[in-house]
Amino acid sequence: QSTPQLFSKSALESDGARLFTHEVFEEFQEEYKCSTNTLTSRGFSESNNMELNTVKDALRNRNFIVQYNPGTLESSCTCKLFERRGVPCRHILWIYFGNGLEKIPESSFAKRWTKDALRDIKSSHKGCVGVGDVDIIDKKQIEMMKLWSEVHETMGVLIGREKEHVEDLCKLIKEFREKFLPSVSAMTKHQELEELLGCATNNEITILPPKISKNKGSGKRMLSNNAKAVACARKPKCMCNNCKQMAHHGKRNCPNPFVERPPQNVDDEEEEEEEQEEEEEEENEDDELEE
Repeated sequence: QSTPQLFSKSALESDGARLFTHEVFEEFQEEYKCSTNTLTSRGFSESNNMELNTVKDALRNRNFIVQYNPGTLESSCTCKLFERRGVPCRHILWIYFGNGLEKIPESSFAKRWTKDALRDIKSSHKGCVGVGDVDIIDKKQIEMMKLWSEVHETMGVLIGREKEHVEDLCKLIKEFREKFLPSVSAMTKHQELEELLGCATNNEITILPPKISKNKGSGKRMLSNNAKAVACARKPKCMCNNCKQMAHHGKRNCPNPFVERPPQNVDDEEEEEEEQEEEEEEENEDDELEE
């Protein structure tokens, strides 16, 4: 990877550009900028070979306490940025800069954010193991890769051999497993899970009843269709103004909202007109008498 652009000529920033990946270095560089511009000292004390520095952060308007060990170069801050992100915070960098450190101690960064986090261990079908550009290699992992290559090559050879050779190899593996790995073969799935988690599981699980909450409508049972029909039959019937029938419904919830009224006869219409005329004549006579 190429070297990112630096903010200053500080050795600490140059060391961060050498260690971290580009994305993590941007976060580290932002912390470094704040450490040179927004921090001031508010107190200093010593206790058990540890230096306690009180640092004032102007951006957050708070005081943070940084513990620093000059012998081991170990440090911790009350902002807990390193515990959350794996990158030294601005307050720790300010202490390093004040003590003249030119390199970031190994205890102040997480290895997973460095450029050398990925180990280039490669295996081929011939059983050779190659290591590329890595200073420290896990020897156990290399031996496991060699073993896997040997097994892969042996299985390739046994493909064209007789069945007896395969049975002999299975017998040898079974004897090795029973001799050197007796605990693995005898463990149950529950024990294997406990060994994987690193703690014993609790066999007694207490489930408490849930808290009773009284919400709107709680405590009422939903009625079935039959129960609704029985309750409706018990009610007295009334006259519906729409269908003109005695029923358990009214004009608002009538099942027949559009009921056609029967047509009136011609004689009925003539009688109604005569009655209206008589009423009008009577009203006129009353008006004349009043005058």
